Amino acid sequence: MLSKSDFMKFLQCRKYLWLYKNRRDLLPEEVSEQQQAIFDQGFAVEDYAAKLLPGAEAQLVARAPFTGKPAQPYGGKAGQRRGNDMLYARADFVTYDEESDTYDIYEVKSTTQVKPEHLPDLAFQKITFQAAGYKVRKTFLVHLNNEYVRQGKIDAHELLIIEDITADVEKTAKEIEPLIPEAIATMQKPQEVQVRIVKQCRNPYECPFIPYCWPQAHIPETNSVYDLTRISESLLVELLDRGIRRVEDIPDDVELGPEQAAQVQTTKTQKSIINRAGIKKALAKLKYPLYFLDYETVGPAIPLWDSTRPYQQVCFQYSLHVLREPPKKGAKGKLEHYEHLASGRDNPVPGLLKQLKHDIADDQGSVLVWYKSFEMTRNQEMAEMYPEYRGFLESVNGRVYDLMEIFKALLYVHPGFGGSCSIKAVLPALVPELSYDNLEDIREGTMAGLRWLQLNFGKGLEDAGRVRQNLLNYCERDTLAMVRVMGEIRNS
Repeated sequence: MLSKSDFMKFLQCRKYLWLYKNRRDLLPEEVSEQQQAIFDQGFAVEDYAAKLLPGAEAQLVARAPFTGKPAQPYGGKAGQRRGNDMLYARADFVTYDEESDTYDIYEVKSTTQVKPEHLPDLAFQKITFQAAGYKVRKTFLVHLNNEYVRQGKIDAHELLIIEDITADVEKTAKEIEPLIPEAIATMQKPQEVQVRIVKQCRNPYECPFIPYCWPQAHIPETNSVYDLTRISESLLVELLDRGIRRVEDIPDDVELGPEQAAQVQTTKTQKSIINRAGIKKALAKLKYPLYFLDYETVGPAIPLWDSTRPYQQVCFQYSLHVLREPPKKGAKGKLEHYEHLASGRDNPVPGLLKQLKHDIADDQGSVLVWYKSFEMTRNQEMAEMYPEYRGFLESVNGRVYDLMEIFKALLYVHPGFGGSCSIKAVLPALVPELSYDNLEDIREGTMAGLRWLQLNFGKGLEDAGRVRQNLLNYCERDTLAMVRVMGEIRNS
């Protein structure tokens, strides 16, 4: 049987489909908490979609025989089974028009727009339903409205958009229907299917078989050409065709961008590129006191609070390290630390802003962040939600300095960065004694947001105090990392 999800795996990678159908033993034993949270958000969106389609039939299943030729309706009663079931699809919602004896299919996605991968998803459903005897009239995608702002009880008609994509689905169906026999043949092959690994492993979704496939393809664990920053598929194919697997083996005749060239150079020489004059000039812009700021956020698909939109990142926590004056040469300087972690189900922003305004001076000092567009956008959104803090937040944004810019501008390139400017790539290379690895449970932002939601909106955790401490430890590590990294580059 070839299901819709099977066929989507086939479109992503033929080997993905074969392994999924024949080597389930290679799959992770459990779905990760982060992945389950994504599933749960999808279910929540479906619940609201049901309110938009009160007369629709939910989770309608179609099974249809397939003979190796393009699927055709065989006539007879809709949904009737005949022969071997080879195609299988389940529609989120279906409506029936008695006058025309036709069905409309509605697919619900927790995205905020129609994405390219949604078209073959719905096209396969249409093909299967038609092969099972249903006359399909139109196909719709139901998705979140990213301009919806919650005020009071959620209005499903405002939260969601029903988009008619019948014409695009019809075109896609004609393109993919000839591929169905190939998909069926692929999953039935007795021997494991072999493919060249290019960009398909994470496009459009991350494949769970990467831990199996990549070692099998002799892809190095570190410094592989797949790790080359901003690498295009065409460049990757060129390197693979030339038998090049490692960054340090990329020859000089390969045309590279500035970031790529710097990564290759430092990987080959194992020596850092340090523009001391450029770093000194950049840091000279900073004014004391220095405030090292980091937010933690949650961005649920269904907005939890008034004045928030779907997926809006709402701040529930911050960490703030402060250096009041320049440290003496060779010294670390006296460091102060302030933090805030919201509790309860009320909007966490008012309490956070009240404390932040107390901890950061209104009109003096530079505010250091890592990837400024994130923190600055949060400040803009909070200013819109709570205008009484607009002046303060605009002042903060006017004093923001993005520490990542030093690395993005190639003023400091270390072979250990692996072409990345992420704090989690820079920190272990420059300050190996300070790590995220020794933190308990929470080591990245997605898990922080998930734990905070569980803490305040779940059924209760066994050790809530420990979870709160883990949240505080993680956020503190982010700002301490910035302090230590700046110390390293300042003294380089």
